[in-house]
Amino acid sequence: MFSDYRQRLVNELKEELEAAENISCEDLASQIRSIGFTCSMCGKCCRRSCGDNRVFLTSSDIRSLQDCSLDDAVFPMLPDMSDVSFADAVNEYSHELEVDSQGRYHTFGWMLKRKANGNCSFIGEDGSNRCGIYGSRPMLCGTYPFYVECGKLLTSECEGLGKPISDEDAVLLAKGLLDRYVTELKDTVLLYEKFEANDASSHTIAISKGSSDVDEVLFIVHDHNGNSEFAIKLNK
Repeated sequence: MFSDYRQRLVNELKEELEAAENISCEDLASQIRSIGFTCSMCGKCCRRSCGDNRVFLTSSDIRSLQDCSLDDAVFPMLPDMSDVSFADAVNEYSHELEVDSQGRYHTFGWMLKRKANGNCSFIGEDGSNRCGIYGSRPMLCGTYPFYVECGKLLTSECEGLGKPISDEDAVLLAKGLLDRYVTELKDTVLLYEKFEANDASSHTIAISKGSSDVDEVLFIVHDHNGNSEFAIKLNK
């Protein structure tokens, strides 16, 4: 039954992907020019105190970060966590994650690693708000506050919206948005096609950073490559 449902989702995604590849870059750029956008360098999109700042990583993002020797910047996708220790956060949000019989948490995809205070690991804390990996920043960061969903251009909250944007920048942004949209769809198709069911149980396990027999949390991350195990060390 699940395999039939999964196949239907894959077919729907492939239809959306075919439509996405036919979206006109110029039409999208025209919409962006009509909305208007200029980044004010406020840094709010990078800081947890201003809202959910998780950055979902595409397969292209992961390759780019690994090419820059930033493997430790890639982190399992988790529910948005408040400013608490990782161990406390896992306990707080464990009901949103599946735990298998081996005590491993299951999640889907990867995100950019954040600091203990919830801010992006690469945002400057000197007041400049400069990005430490600007040249290799993820697709989401490079196209924020715009995104495409079901073929439609949408925006997230941002104080830079409504400000003038040049024709050249609008076209570059449109190209980036289309590339991101297509990549996300392709990644999701592969995720469903390669997904392996797990023996997830309904129980949760409590993680204590003071426990002598627990020094790491194990995750099984399901993504476009299938699944992989990821260990997160706890600070004791």
